[in-house]
Amino acid sequence: MTLQIPTDHPRVMVRPADLPRLRMMAQNTHRAEMGALLSLAANGGKDADPKSDCAHDAWRLAFLYLLTQDKAHASACATAIETVLDRDVSGGYFEAQRRIRALGCAYDWCHDAFSPMLLERMAHGAIAHGHALYANHEMFPDNYVAGHEVNMVPHLLEACIAIGDEHFGARALLADVIDRFDKMLACYRYFLEHECFQQSYSYTAAYIPEIATCFHLLQAATGVDWYAANPWFRNLTTWWTYALRSDDTFIRYGDYFCGMPVFGNAAYFRPFAAAAQRYRDPLAQWWVNRFTISGSEPEMFFFHDRENPVVPKKPESLPRTKLFTQMGIAIARDWGDGTLAAFKCSPIYLHNHCHRDQNQITIFHKGDQAIDSGCYDGYETPHWYNYYIRTIAHNTIVVHDPAEQMVSRGKTFANDGGQRFINEPVWSPRTLEHLESEAYRDGEIAAYQEGDGWSYVCGDASNCYSASKLVRFLRHVVFVLDWPHAGAVSLVVVDDVEVSRDGLTPRWLLHTVDEPTVAGSRISVRQKGGRLTAHVLAPQAARIQTIGGPGKEFLVGDQNFPLNNEKDWFSGAKGPQVPGSWRVEVSPAAGHGARVRFVTLLVPADVDAPAEPAPTIEAVGEGFVVRQGGLTVALQAKGGAAPTGGTRIIQVALAGGA
Repeated sequence: MTLQIPTDHPRVMVRPADLPRLRMMAQNTHRAEMGALLSLAANGGKDADPKSDCAHDAWRLAFLYLLTQDKAHASACATAIETVLDRDVSGGYFEAQRRIRALGCAYDWCHDAFSPMLLERMAHGAIAHGHALYANHEMFPDNYVAGHEVNMVPHLLEACIAIGDEHFGARALLADVIDRFDKMLACYRYFLEHECFQQSYSYTAAYIPEIATCFHLLQAATGVDWYAANPWFRNLTTWWTYALRSDDTFIRYGDYFCGMPVFGNAAYFRPFAAAAQRYRDPLAQWWVNRFTISGSEPEMFFFHDRENPVVPKKPESLPRTKLFTQMGIAIARDWGDGTLAAFKCSPIYLHNHCHRDQNQITIFHKGDQAIDSGCYDGYETPHWYNYYIRTIAHNTIVVHDPAEQMVSRGKTFANDGGQRFINEPVWSPRTLEHLESEAYRDGEIAAYQEGDGWSYVCGDASNCYSASKLVRFLRHVVFVLDWPHAGAVSLVVVDDVEVSRDGLTPRWLLHTVDEPTVAGSRISVRQKGGRLTAHVLAPQAARIQTIGGPGKEFLVGDQNFPLNNEKDWFSGAKGPQVPGSWRVEVSPAAGHGARVRFVTLLVPADVDAPAEPAPTIEAVGEGFVVRQGGLTVALQAKGGAAPTGGTRIIQVALAGGA
């Protein structure tokens, strides 16, 4: 795309024709934001914190001047801008993007109020910070799938569109940024067309909001409706909605960050508001109505439609089960205060902020019951690389081969017995071609089915492990809605595992916050208002071991990898992370063969609900039947006889010739 920059100002996010409407909004629908901006201007552009670079204040004050045309407000913005310009040029992640946005937006919005000399200093300052991003590899060559580049692109666009051809260097920088955005958009579309994204739910907030900003920017500059041209963008609403727990945090998978509450975070607000505004999405509007945002007034004007909002639609109108194919995530949930159970077997290897967790299960029921353990205590810390992102930290299967080496990016890490790293052609896919190549094939959803009050998913994670130790790992999960009581979701889990040679033993993992209780083949744990009971139905005479407690919370082999800290690296607050302290390992008895089948029944319930009856398992033909009270779940080869007995019968044909 070649961008024809408008000749007049403003041209960043807004055009001159938009100003009357914005000023009218300031007097009615957005009076609270206008009041906050006027209060900010009262300090004359000086921040009370002497360490502040005043970039955030400069951005807000520049927008205030755009609304008021009051020279005093332009003067306050200029004072803040001088503080920005007094700082050394930085290629740092936070400093550079914050300053580029301030310099670019103020250059455009205060263009008629600033002197030519100040405008020139601002232009070259913004370009210098942009070049520093490249030198610091925050703008890494040929990297379009995941990385910090996405957070820099909107602010570089703001600055380059603002400066245009008025000062040397902006046009060349703009050409590269637009080329990058085109290639990034193709990668994001690859996932969002299938209603999912290539990052954890919290990390999606580092990417999706930037797309909304870019669409607004480019529409103001080109006149093209970028939302209409990219209708897949609205699918973000489904992705986040199914993952939102009743405690207003998200399902844990991948790196979970940000201690700021979801509904106070402008990064979450911006894309939902854009979807509600531009697609008239009623579910997005339900989200928008729950937010309370401060300190981000320009975005509230640009994205929050208070003049003609769409009628909201609650999530309860959605089905309770769903598969997100491109990320291999199956969810079964209650839309109230019941269970949210999730299964993950992703088809694409995504190292950056994603974990080696294929065929993982998590269960939330009024508390964290089966957890994604560990904590995002920083990128590539010892805890992160040796435990948090590794298979051992997740509710799936490990097979320890003492001869195996776990190598990532040229370094050897702890042998957790889990899934392998990919290092070729590069350690994480960077382009659309990488996403589509066989080099990064990982897991596979072998089957998915929905029925009346249940869903079934089969994940094949055989390819995720070294072939020298594991031949086959299929996990079958039947989600049973409203069992053992309304709102709960129980899981019948069948794991078919085949190791490559004698002497290797698969271990089934279940992670919990508090110490679980083991009584025979029953594992039980309580957390907050919920409980989880796990029944090990096969193999017979299984060995069940609990591991954890002080000094052993994050044990890999004989070594513990403690947290660097429990505070969120972004906000500095402890945040919603739940590292956990315990796990249960289930393994077959000595003398097992190469093929092992684990069958478990996982039953979450309210902590004060009546105890469930003991379950049974019965071999029937080429499959088997699990019963608990009035529930009968039959998992059989295709064409198996219908089971009898029980007030509720679920029959599922097992995939993969299990």
